Amino acid sequence: MARADAVPPGKSVTERAFAVLMSFDMAHRQMTLSQISRRSGLPVATTFRLLNHLEAISAVQRDPAGRYAIGPKIWQLGILAPTHDVIGMGTRPLLLRLATKSGMMVRVFVCNGEQALCLEEVLANGASAPGSGPGMTLPLVDSAAGHILMGGMTPAARSSMPLTRAQFVRVEESITAAMEQGWARRSDVAGHVEYAVPIRAEGRPPMALSLSTPPTDSAATRPTASIESMIPEMRGAAHSLAVILASVPDPSGSQAPGTDPPAAGTSKRDAGDE
Repeated sequence: MARADAVPPGKSVTERAFAVLMSFDMAHRQMTLSQISRRSGLPVATTFRLLNHLEAISAVQRDPAGRYAIGPKIWQLGILAPTHDVIGMGTRPLLLRLATKSGMMVRVFVCNGEQALCLEEVLANGASAPGSGPGMTLPLVDSAAGHILMGGMTPAARSSMPLTRAQFVRVEESITAAMEQGWARRSDVAGHVEYAVPIRAEGRPPMALSLSTPPTDSAATRPTASIESMIPEMRGAAHSLAVILASVPDPSGSQAPGTDPPAAGTSKRDAGDE
């Protein structure tokens, strides 16, 4: 089945190449030529030609069975992104301590279009949940982390999202409450609960620290404390993450699209919630 964002006819070679790369996701890490063709919406011949070019520059790699996967060149480029610092700056032990103390799942998210993109995930056993982990996404409008991230957007950026009037009003009310109290909460009918607090690192795009009940099929222990009681711990962890991230200059020197600029006079010591 073709992806909803498959490339229509008449697009450039660059757009078609990206369509091939974007056909990979958490559920499709390795694919055959025909699978990539279907998911990218490109003809098999075009897909094959693009894959050959991408393989030549290590953007994709092919195993002996003929299945393709994202190549090391993409990884090398990916770690240059400012948000990779969450993983690359030795922040995992900090997240693991929070997961161990709470018995819950800890994640760090950043805004990616209309999705909250997971940069890091830690369970109390030090692993990631099956089928989850860095790279997974949650809708901004339906997650606590998403509401925290939307709080960092400009009103114009939020109003441009594809929401009905009733949905927009409901989300705006949740975002306003989250900004006033400094944390957001979401739950579902299955009883899973998520809380999130902002990570305010100087010179970095808005991020959110999320704490949620682990999936029932994970190896993590059951929660040992209510999530709400862990909010002070979350704020402390978010502040520590912000200090770590603010200590290294953002190589892009840019601000995330659709977000408000940092308040004048904000220093590294002010990063994160106290």
